[in-house]
Amino acid sequence: MLRLIKTFSGKTAANSNAGDLNRFLCDVLVEVAAENYRQTMYEVMALSAQGDPGRQFDLDPPLRANERVMSGLFATAIARASLRSRTEVRIDRPEQVLTMEALNDSGALDEDGETPPSTKYGRVDYLAWYGSRVIGIELKMSGMNCATPKLTQQIVRRWDKAMEQARTVQNCLRDRQREDRIRYPNPISLALMVLVGRRNTSVENVDTLNESIEVIEQSAIDAVAGLKPRPTFIATYAFPNEFRQLVPQRRGKVSPKEGSAMYTPFVLFIARPAVNSLSA
Repeated sequence: MLRLIKTFSGKTAANSNAGDLNRFLCDVLVEVAAENYRQTMYEVMALSAQGDPGRQFDLDPPLRANERVMSGLFATAIARASLRSRTEVRIDRPEQVLTMEALNDSGALDEDGETPPSTKYGRVDYLAWYGSRVIGIELKMSGMNCATPKLTQQIVRRWDKAMEQARTVQNCLRDRQREDRIRYPNPISLALMVLVGRRNTSVENVDTLNESIEVIEQSAIDAVAGLKPRPTFIATYAFPNEFRQLVPQRRGKVSPKEGSAMYTPFVLFIARPAVNSLSA
């Protein structure tokens, strides 16, 4: 089940004329959850068709995968929720917008007088046009031990990176808006992070863990509230009971082990816009 814990506040976020950011992100997450369920159900049917009932729960849904696989899931969801969208869109870095003389003096030009691509521009994960608004989205993901939810260095580092990238995207979109208001109306950028709650356990222990899912889910919500800057949008998605027992992975590849499972009861979605006017 998809559950909203905290939503963006403020007139700018809920501006239905420009495009309600809460509605946009909720639409995206509904599509993410629905597509994850569809793909997982197909995998259940494919495994069951092999005639081996012991493998029907060796599942590997895209919502528990690495960031690259998960990004495809979000690309599909964003495309369905928005008027139009693009992935990996080039954005010119504001700090690199210099005169030719300044570039030449700084040594940033190559032998042909062109700016090297590495210093010329970056890319934003997604651009979506929703209502009368263009939205830049920077996506990150990380795992969280659902037995003892806490902020790890990896979670903090990836959240900081997502926020830094969202601020850069915001500046770039504002520059584009000044040049082309039709294609880049009311620009806003979001840092979006997916936290997958999981732990290794025995198959026999899954039913016992399911009894305390509400407690561990709330512990994870309390943990992410300690991020700085704090998320201003928090939602959770609890996997159906039959989809929480997943096949273990090793180095990103499925690695079945008899009697063992990767227990994955829920994921958290946290977000924050790059501009302070939308913060709670």
